[in-house]
Amino acid sequence: MKIRGVNLGNWLVLEKWMSPELYNDTTAEDETYLCLQLSENEKRARLKAHRDHYITSRDFAYLAEKGINAVRLPVPFFVFEDVGPYVHCSEYVDKAMKWANQYGIQVLLDLHTVPGSQNGSDNAGLCGIVQWANHPERVEMALNVLERLALRYGQDPALMGIEVLNEPMPCDGALAHIMSEVGINIMSRYPAVDKEAAKLNTPYDNAWLENFYRMAYGRIRKYLPVTKAVVFDDAFDVHHYADWLAAQEDFENVMLDTHQYIMLADWMHLCEPQVDEYVRYVTEHFTEEVSYGQSKVPTFCGEWCLFNAQPGLRDESVAERRRVYSALAEAQLKAFEHCDGWFYWCYKTHLDDPDWDCWDIGKCISNQWMPDRY
Repeated sequence: MKIRGVNLGNWLVLEKWMSPELYNDTTAEDETYLCLQLSENEKRARLKAHRDHYITSRDFAYLAEKGINAVRLPVPFFVFEDVGPYVHCSEYVDKAMKWANQYGIQVLLDLHTVPGSQNGSDNAGLCGIVQWANHPERVEMALNVLERLALRYGQDPALMGIEVLNEPMPCDGALAHIMSEVGINIMSRYPAVDKEAAKLNTPYDNAWLENFYRMAYGRIRKYLPVTKAVVFDDAFDVHHYADWLAAQEDFENVMLDTHQYIMLADWMHLCEPQVDEYVRYVTEHFTEEVSYGQSKVPTFCGEWCLFNAQPGLRDESVAERRRVYSALAEAQLKAFEHCDGWFYWCYKTHLDDPDWDCWDIGKCISNQWMPDRY
């Protein structure tokens, strides 16, 4: 199956920028502090209203009508039971599997957060903190959740596979090296609320992550049939993890997930912020990255979008914005034909700002920036 997919981000793993109204009357910047700052009753009421309405069966019907054949569903480490201030959400995963079966869509379950955070960003639920790898009990919790996902959903016909972990950031990885060279600090971009706690941050390296990946594969495969894929994030280093994954002779039916964002090229000054340069960068760099991964193991792009930093774009005419975004969509879709497919980030956002429409595939389609059907 050539994957034509979307991410159901911000449904069960929150990101403030995607639904800022959820954070009203708080100073929270991440899901952890949202859950800490709201009263128990308000927290549960707010989360229930969001989860009940953000994604429904109508969304799966819409995606199927557009030819989308897969969804990547981010789930948190507290998916099965309340942990600390967090509220579990397994009943919504059950609903997603039911709707996926109903509309002929495959589901990739993606463990998006771990206790203590794997990268210190808002998408891991706790900004500015990386205190997971050095706590064996937290590592075991993540492994246990992966095993339970396999046990609960492994036999479901709609399950495509299980992704071990979203966007880990080893301290000796390629992204960490490039960010250091250009002066980008992820902990400054997503500052911790508790500055004293942040002093205890403990980085982990590729060797540690590779060992975790091996343990995770074993725990998942206990219950996951070999007809379902075990998926590994490339930690923003497709060459390293494609080579590593290809060398794991005892692994069966595995896939590599690489995330390719134009905005990373902007952050790291890898190309000029204009459409022709973006298209050139995508055509050269994205194509090479996914092609290399695919030459080693089945590879897909698990996150991409049209967001970019071209100055003045918001003030351009509708026709010019359409030209720019269509060119970026066409170049990326063409690049990802060199691998097993893609998942757009994201399916939807709750933002009243046309500058951010490019993160929402439904708006991209309605604005004629992306194809109407796949």
